[in-house]
Amino acid sequence: MENPPKCLLLPIDGTPESLRPVEFVARLYPGVRNVNLILSFFTPPLPPVYEDASPEMQKKRREVIASREQDTRRVFSSAKEILHTAGFSPDLIQEYVQEKQMSVAQHACLLADVKKVDAILVQKKVSSSLEGFLRGESPAALLRHCLASPIWFTEGEMDARRAAICVCGEIAALRIADHAGFMLADAACEVTLLHVSKSIAGPISGRLSEMDQKLSGWSRGAGVLEVLPYFHKSAAALIENGVDEGRISISIIPQRGDTAHEILLWCATNGVSVVAVGHSQPEGIWSFLKASVTRRILADFKNMAVLVAQ
Repeated sequence: MENPPKCLLLPIDGTPESLRPVEFVARLYPGVRNVNLILSFFTPPLPPVYEDASPEMQKKRREVIASREQDTRRVFSSAKEILHTAGFSPDLIQEYVQEKQMSVAQHACLLADVKKVDAILVQKKVSSSLEGFLRGESPAALLRHCLASPIWFTEGEMDARRAAICVCGEIAALRIADHAGFMLADAACEVTLLHVSKSIAGPISGRLSEMDQKLSGWSRGAGVLEVLPYFHKSAAALIENGVDEGRISISIIPQRGDTAHEILLWCATNGVSVVAVGHSQPEGIWSFLKASVTRRILADFKNMAVLVAQ
């Protein structure tokens, strides 16, 4: 049975950089089947001077609007050419244009809610850094949206052949496993349930069919019993969403330092270029920006795609 189609929102600004997430989608979904894409372009508002009702100013206003419409058509035409090269069908691409009255992030959040998209696609380095992008494009709006619809952050080159879903003893881990399972069911990648633990001296890994055997010794470690149910429930969520059991493995790695660093190092060493992380916010949005493992992963990842759901 074919899995439900995915709907992704990609804000574009007329630069090739804003279209780079398309390359990731094309690698993740061979033939980009079953993927609908909404291209959103937010134009700056007209300067107040054009509110002048004089005939001369109204003529200039019409000329400016016509010029902007031509620019908008060029932006979409260029984007569609790249999408066609990547394998997207024109029938699966929607266009959305709106005059910008707030930040692009806020507009994207509202549009994603209206269109009921499954995720927003964002190139990490839209500005000089993710931090700069978030500061300029309303981190509060992005994170509030992430509560309802996850965000894919992409950066650099990735092959999308292997994915990791971070498991921890929080409900957020189950939410990300459920959504990642839906997003990865049609993909061709291997999926690893990954956990960083202080209770082991060396790594534990194996196929899902070996999970109980592999985890039996580890289960005697401190704090492990709190995490074990999340492994089983995360695996069940993947299978329920259509990820074949043969594609799923588990890996537990020792925590020798910073958790985010351990996750990124393991991914780089094992050829994993897709990472899914959940995040809960007991202390609010600014705790996310200042202290979370998710924030540090987003700040430091390279040549990867990171899916964040809260």
